[in-house]
Amino acid sequence: MPIEILDPANSLLFLGSGFSAGATSIANEKVPAGHPLLLKLSKALGENPEDLDLKAAADEFLARSDDSLYNLLYETFTISKILTYQREILSLPWARIYTTNYDDIVNVVKGPNFPIFTFDEPRPRKLPQAFAVYLHGSIRKARPESASDQLILNNRSYDSIAHQFPEWFDEFKQNRRSFQACYFMGFSLNDHHISGLMTAGDESVKRTYFITRPDPKASFVRRASDYGEIVPIGFEKFAEISKSLPKPEQPQDIGALQSFKYLRPGLDAKVIADPTPIEVINLVTLGTFSQNRFFNTRSEAVYVASRQNQANSVISLLKDTRTVIVHSKLGNGKTIFTSILASKATEQGYVCLLWRRAGRNLAQDIEIIAKSKSILIIFDDYDAAIENIERLAVGAPAAKFVVTVRTGQQEVRFHEIAQRFPPAVKRVNLNTFEIGDREQLLSILRRAGAKVDDLEEVVMSAQEIRDIVTQLYNHAEIRTKIHEVVRKLPHNLNFILVLSALIKWTGVELEGDYLQDLARRDVYIELKGAENISNDILDVRDDKIEMRSALLAEFMLQRIFSTKDILDGCFDITTASSRRRKNRSHRRLAGELMKFSTLQRFLKFHESSDTALNAHYVRLSEHDAVNDEPLFWLQYSIFMKASGDIPKARMFLDSSYDRGSKIDGFKTFQLDTQALSIYLLQEIESQNSVVEGLQDIISAIETVANMIVDQSSRYYAIDVIGEIPAFVEARSNALTQAEKVALVFQLNRASKMLGSLTVDEQAYSGSEIIREKLGVAVALLIK
Repeated sequence: MPIEILDPANSLLFLGSGFSAGATSIANEKVPAGHPLLLKLSKALGENPEDLDLKAAADEFLARSDDSLYNLLYETFTISKILTYQREILSLPWARIYTTNYDDIVNVVKGPNFPIFTFDEPRPRKLPQAFAVYLHGSIRKARPESASDQLILNNRSYDSIAHQFPEWFDEFKQNRRSFQACYFMGFSLNDHHISGLMTAGDESVKRTYFITRPDPKASFVRRASDYGEIVPIGFEKFAEISKSLPKPEQPQDIGALQSFKYLRPGLDAKVIADPTPIEVINLVTLGTFSQNRFFNTRSEAVYVASRQNQANSVISLLKDTRTVIVHSKLGNGKTIFTSILASKATEQGYVCLLWRRAGRNLAQDIEIIAKSKSILIIFDDYDAAIENIERLAVGAPAAKFVVTVRTGQQEVRFHEIAQRFPPAVKRVNLNTFEIGDREQLLSILRRAGAKVDDLEEVVMSAQEIRDIVTQLYNHAEIRTKIHEVVRKLPHNLNFILVLSALIKWTGVELEGDYLQDLARRDVYIELKGAENISNDILDVRDDKIEMRSALLAEFMLQRIFSTKDILDGCFDITTASSRRRKNRSHRRLAGELMKFSTLQRFLKFHESSDTALNAHYVRLSEHDAVNDEPLFWLQYSIFMKASGDIPKARMFLDSSYDRGSKIDGFKTFQLDTQALSIYLLQEIESQNSVVEGLQDIISAIETVANMIVDQSSRYYAIDVIGEIPAFVEARSNALTQAEKVALVFQLNRASKMLGSLTVDEQAYSGSEIIREKLGVAVALLIK
């Protein structure tokens, strides 16, 4: 298909060595590509090129004091003259230019002030409007003493570079999803493993073009066709047509926005038949919810429980509130609720938009949104809301927001919510499952022929949706079906499912090709021929693959996958995301999957899990990026505490404090609560006639009690304060009178702070129960 539109300001240009061919260097020679460069180096060394590769040739240069690798490269890749089409193509206002070349042809055309970055430079928080990235190094930025490190000369794979310096590779992959088009010029599929950068997802393929010579090699066409459109017109012809191709039309209405999905009844302007029994069962058990199906079904009550009271609560709060937080525990229906809410809110006159991602045209999208006075923007991803909601709130002052979040996360992120979300902020709890909703769901399940013992009792007695779904999973037919699907899979696909389940369970939304990076293969190609998995368990769309249901993910981790596969998956994700810990989503993902409580939850039905967990933590400790992470040593400490090895628990906790002290702004509240717990246990188990660690305990109680006033850390604090009475009961006889007085002072202070909480906060946190226990402990100390 010929190129019909062109918008460089909304597109990427990706250059390979073939694009620079024909340019002239300051040595008055043509710029060489990969193999010609090897020939040039070999000739300079007086070696047979068949005996060397680029890395060996570069290393040989460094070993010879009389030869300068840097000087040779500088003369080879500093450009003195370029071809007309090279100038014309680079002169276009590309949003991003990525290249694996070393030469300075971009600088020659764009000028010395055009911003360029190299693979080993940090990504600025605020990027320039346009820039170039040298993924294998730039001769302009390399230095004589470090050229071999700053220029990737060898045949080192893309994976190796990306693992050490992932930021710009991740940026490219994110850009490829969000920008309108990507044009590859002069790029060979053998050139540093292009498949590592690419995915075969339908949406990216439609927006990717390989500009080649008029007679491209058949092998290139065959391989590249999985990733984009082959346009065999040559660079000169592209430069010519670029002068006359029209730009695409900008979105003119709400339904054409790039960064949002317009949610409304009648999404496809047609009504389809009621859901089939299989659709209903797959929705409840496998999470195969379809927004299009929901918005075009005759009545939503034949597909999902309407949750009318909670939807009405949100709409009522929005009258006087700008942001509503909708929170629930894992598997209680947050994602489905966003569609239910959009349906109800539309009836009240709202225009409902579901956030997708920050597209290149976000500024134009916001301009269109700002024209409406009744916009409701829904985020089904907390991290995306944190990153983007302030910009939307300023650009569209009349917009209101709904953000879904896990209950546990909103409890410990309350300070962030209060600071970043447009006020006033209110919360709606989605964990309760009301009688009317239960009756509705029971009717839907009966109609679908769900065969579960005591179905009515299960549904009508359930406090949460997850209780019902879990019961359905344990039904023999459904459990057997899931087992059969996984059992027949080859190992590669099975591991893709494991990785998908782990990511989905955490609730962290990530860039679409993160799964591809972990799997170290093109997941889209792997899934070809396995459509039953795609349809039943995975949601494959728009360059993103994920497991449909977080609750299904938990079930499969606990009941289907092997201990080894789970821990291997956790290891791969934890190490990969620890290397990207500057990114908040990756930081949260790694933190969640290194938690002892998380791993314990996954392996609760697995035999000999303690031995496997011990080996897992040892393996993680050997990885540099993880070893530097304070929260890893905290979790290792918690595991040791649970294993009964309190000395090692304290040693690893000390390591956690040590790592944290080297990180600016690191907050130790999680460490402090665990420290108090370990100090208490250490003394409870002690056989000494005196309490040697009392001063540590008293100091820790004071620190933890101060955390009660902070809603983000309150729950950690109250939980560990509840462990103090056991210490008092076990060791009060070993305390001197002065020590008892000091301890009573701190316990009374903690009790007073617990009592200062509001009635709602006391009920929510269970603080009054802890306060009563502290009273008993104080009475024991003063008797």
